[in-house]
Amino acid sequence: MRLTPRLAAIAELIPPGSTVADIGTDHAYLPIYLVQEQISQRVVAADVNGAPLEQARETVAAFNCLQKIDLRQGDGLDVIHADDQIDTIIIAGLGGETIVKILEKGREMLSGVRRLILQPMNQSGVLRLFLAQNGYALVQESLAMEGRRLYEIIMAIPGRENETDPFRLSLGPRLLERKPPLLPLLLREKIKKLRTVHNSLQKARQNNVDDKLREVEKTLAHLEEVLSVAVAHRDTD
Repeated sequence: MRLTPRLAAIAELIPPGSTVADIGTDHAYLPIYLVQEQISQRVVAADVNGAPLEQARETVAAFNCLQKIDLRQGDGLDVIHADDQIDTIIIAGLGGETIVKILEKGREMLSGVRRLILQPMNQSGVLRLFLAQNGYALVQESLAMEGRRLYEIIMAIPGRENETDPFRLSLGPRLLERKPPLLPLLLREKIKKLRTVHNSLQKARQNNVDDKLREVEKTLAHLEEVLSVAVAHRDTD
């Protein structure tokens, strides 16, 4: 099984011997890869909808992995049983706020889980802030380019996150520390989106947008500053 860049970046974070739950597994490509590469001896692959799970079942069967991949239909972490002894939970391809809701709702099932590997499609800052405020340390962050889309991947473990600044948490503290090659692209994307918000606020006729406008302008200035540092770091490598 050859993975896409996004799934390959997720797989790189999973240590050999892990017992994994892939929540929202879609076609189950990642579980199949983990089993084939002997990274994991057992994977719970789950989806809330029956149709994608049936497609996953067909794919798993085609790769002769049914004995090691347990396919389950259910909502979020409800599919996990205490005797599964899951140590790694993957939630990829969902919105950041949706992932937060899944973690909140399934909080009891997180006991004993050693690591969360999360790939939000949006609202990554909301997810990081939730993790930092709820007993998780952001130990590793990476970026993956797939087509024209850039993906953020977060690995969190139970512990204390030392970064408390909301701005740095919104961008990814480990990304800011490591400055991977794709970081300038991520920052430019965020700047572009925020400029769109800025333009909309400038055109608004309401009298109560001034404070929001100043806040956006301040954030834009900070992003431009971080971008210049990231570009300078890349140019010196």
